[in-house]
Order: sequence, then C-alpha cells, then structure tokens
Amino acid sequence: MVVAGLLVFATAAAGAAGLGLVRSQVSQIPRVGVGLSLDIKGIAPLGGENSNSKAENFLVVGIDSAAGIESDSPIHIDRDINSLLTDSMILVRIDPGADRVAMLSIPRDLWVPIAGKGWSERVNAARGIGGPATLIETVSEYLGVPIHHYVEINFAGFLRVVEAIDGVPVEIEQPIRDDSLGLRIEQAGVVTLDPDTALSYVRTRRPLTLVTAGDPANDRDWVRLGVWNDLERNQRQQDFIVAILRRAVEQGIRNPFTLRRVINEVLDDDPSIVLDDVITLGQLISLGNEFRSFPVDQIERYELPVIDAVVDGKQVLLLDKQALELRVVLDFFGIGSLASIRVRVLNGTPLGSVVGVESQLEQVGFSVVERRNAANFDVVRTNIRYDEGSRQQALLLAQYMQPTPLLKQVGDDDMEGADVELVVGADLDLVLSSPSCEEPLPADDWLCTTRR
Repeated sequence: MVVAGLLVFATAAAGAAGLGLVRSQVSQIPRVGVGLSLDIKGIAPLGGENSNSKAENFLVVGIDSAAGIESDSPIHIDRDINSLLTDSMILVRIDPGADRVAMLSIPRDLWVPIAGKGWSERVNAARGIGGPATLIETVSEYLGVPIHHYVEINFAGFLRVVEAIDGVPVEIEQPIRDDSLGLRIEQAGVVTLDPDTALSYVRTRRPLTLVTAGDPANDRDWVRLGVWNDLERNQRQQDFIVAILRRAVEQGIRNPFTLRRVINEVLDDDPSIVLDDVITLGQLISLGNEFRSFPVDQIERYELPVIDAVVDGKQVLLLDKQALELRVVLDFFGIGSLASIRVRVLNGTPLGSVVGVESQLEQVGFSVVERRNAANFDVVRTNIRYDEGSRQQALLLAQYMQPTPLLKQVGDDDMEGADVELVVGADLDLVLSSPSCEEPLPADDWLCTTRR
C-alpha cells in the first residue's frame, strides 16, 4: 500500500510535463509475470452508468527478505537471505467511483488451501511454494474475491521509502521494546521513526512495555505488551501505512519533482519493489487524478475475524465465518449492498407469475430490475445465471433461496441490464429473510455464514 499510494499520489501534479518527469522512474520498476492469475475482466465500472472509474483490488505484500541490506544489520540475525515467506499481506480496495480507499489485513498464519496443490498450509508460505502467481490465486480463491493488481516490496525497499521521506512520525501510546528485532522506544508520544526502527516497529510480534516509571535500563520493568498475535501486528501495520502516506503528502510527494527524487532513492540499484505485468502508467495516472485530494486519514481499515487453532501440529489461524459481518466485507470488496445487486426474475413454471418472488426479494433488499417469462415453463430446479464478473453476487443471492438453487455461468452478453438472473423453478419454496448456505455452494466459501 505504501508503494501503491506513492505511485497514485505521484500523478496528482497537473499536466503532461509533470507526469513526464516521473514516467521514466516508474518504467524502471521491475515487473513480475502474473497477468494470467489476475482478474482483468472482473474490474467492474462503479459510480454510475456514465462513469469510467474502475474499482480495483491490489494485493500488497511485504517479503521476508533481507536481500540488499548491509551485512551488519540486525535484520540478518537467524535469517536466510533467500527467504520467500510473505511477512505481511494487505488487500487494498481503490474505488474512485465511490471515492473510497480501504484495506484488509490478511494474517500470515491464516490456514488456507494452496491453489492448485490439493493441500493446505499457512498463507505466508504460498509464494515460496509456487511464486507470486500461486499467492495471488490462493488468496483470491480462498476469500472469493478478484485481485486485479500485485505489488511486492522487500525489507530494503521498505527502508528506502522511510529514508526517502525523512522518517515517519508515529503516535506511540506506551514504551515498546523487542530485543530480537533491535526495537527500543522508551518514551510515549509522537516519535519520528528512522528506517531501522520503523521496520522493527511494524514487524514485532512479541513486544514488551514498561509498567513503571522506573529506570528503562532495568529489564525487570519490561513486561509483555498485548497478547502477542498477528492481529495486533496487523493493526500496527495499518496505522503505519496511514502515517507513512500522511508523511509523504507533507513532504510534497504530490509534486512531480519531489516524487522523482523519492522514486530514485527508493529504486536505487536493487529491485526491492516489484509490480505486476498488467498495470500501466496510464492506470496509475487515472487513479492519481481521481484521488488528487483524497485525505489519507479517510482510508478505511478492516480485519478478518480469526480463531487460534492447531492443524497438523502447527499453530495457525482459521477464518471465523460465524463472526464475519457479511455486509461490511461485501461492501469492502465492491459487491456492495443488496440494493446494488440487480436481479432479473424469470418465471420457469406453469404457474405463470413470479410477483410473489419479486416482492420477497425487494423486501429483503435486492433490486428487481425486470420480471418476465423464461423460454419454457418446465424448469424443475431453480437456477441463478451470472456472468464472469458477478459470481459473488450470484452466491449471495443463492443464500437467500430455499432450497439452494443451481449456479450457471453464462456469457457477458446474456446478462445485459442485470447482474444476475433468477430462473424460478417448481422446487422454489421461499425467499429467506437472512442468508443461509447449503450445498451445492462450496462448504468452505467464505460467504457461507450459516452456523453449521
């Protein structure tokens, strides 16, 4: 998000001349070939029929790699220079049509099926198993969300970003220490973190704090801070992202001359930052123009509800589907409220009317845009038709049907004027007032929130 944010803010300077100053710098950023794993067609226009704005999901990852960092740095302690574990993961939703930016942290110990492998592991291992493409596909398939772009940064890139903007002021609520990472901040208040301290601050999982006003040198005064889990670290990382973007704006990052200097310092001679092979300078320009004056403090923050578990002898985190606030998460990923889902209702039974179904759908909150007869009246099993970009909307509608209907993907041209098409069959019993989840929906689909 740090890098993506800097690139978006880069284009806030008006005029082609200003953009020309940073064009060559942006073109130097290395690319990784993950285009086949990204959802390109799934980018849906938002903001009304006449809007050209696109809502996009960026998977932004920090790699647990110390490549490019001087050998005397404490980062190298007990570390493999070739490590491919993903140290942090954040899904960033950039929605120009709704004038919103939001981020969702993904805990690195989340236990997930690894895409294409037939077995599960912690999500932070996916990149090492099959590269960035496997990580993208694993996150996308497990969470059921499209990923449109990929940004990757290692420790060296992070350090250069912080250095390029002269440190990052952070509100420290209480002293914090982690000797394993070389972190020691002994005073509460606003502290401007240098690169090494900033990296330790966002990475610590076992911080200590002072419980008395005694001598900070007395190790007996330092005790455990918090519960020592990924969730606390995720919150700290989200706070830091906002702080670093705020600092970048204060330092004049929206000025193309300042941006050129910062990008030059960050890129250096080492490929510490990587972008996907799909995103173009034109897309970055478009995003920058849309968010020219967007207040970074309005970035929305979300977390996945998880529970501690032991699987195959490993301490992991499992997605807590029962605690998932369905509508908040749907809103984050751009599926929106029920009222934003346009449903066409087709009668496929000899009864000759779907008025009752229509009224029930509208009472729940869906938008029924049309009702008419199906091609024939011998439909036994109710089904929902959807195109490639509307799978999640179809899954959500299916949860309100009893019994659960069949899902059928059709071509984009077949869905003109609607997001999904409900073909009512003879088996339809009722429209539920709250979502359920029954077969044949995937048992592990995260939209399935029924208490099983």
